Amino acid sequence: MLNIRWVLLLPLLAITLCENSIAREAPQAQREKIELTSDQPSGGQPAAPLSQSARVSATIIGHQAIEYLIDARTGQSLELDLLSSNTQAGFRITAPAAPRALHKGHGQSAHFSATLPRDGTYRVRIYLLHGAADKGESADFALRIRLRNPG
Repeated sequence: MLNIRWVLLLPLLAITLCENSIAREAPQAQREKIELTSDQPSGGQPAAPLSQSARVSATIIGHQAIEYLIDARTGQSLELDLLSSNTQAGFRITAPAAPRALHKGHGQSAHFSATLPRDGTYRVRIYLLHGAADKGESADFALRIRLRNPG
């Protein structure tokens, strides 16, 4: 049988844990729309370029995060390469209207490649893992993005 003190303390403990998890949520990320440029050689003129790419670089500090927005279509292949000065730099890719991440990765050199499941804007969030963010560490990074059309 539960002691009456525990019955009274459990709801308070639950409220405290919820408040702590809300307080630790990452702040709103800075957002940037990525403009991809054609990788097509200047000679032929097919209807659509076979691939497009972009490269961005920045620095994040502590709990700061940057979210890159990439417009893509079903069936295209997305490749990402993250190079960072900090092994605790991470990235999360989210598909349009998806409740969970499509992929998460971290490290000084991280790679992702997949065929995209739906049309829309994909989000790539760059951040520091909690331990490094809590210490106020920083990470210089470069992100290479390549989007390939099927065929």
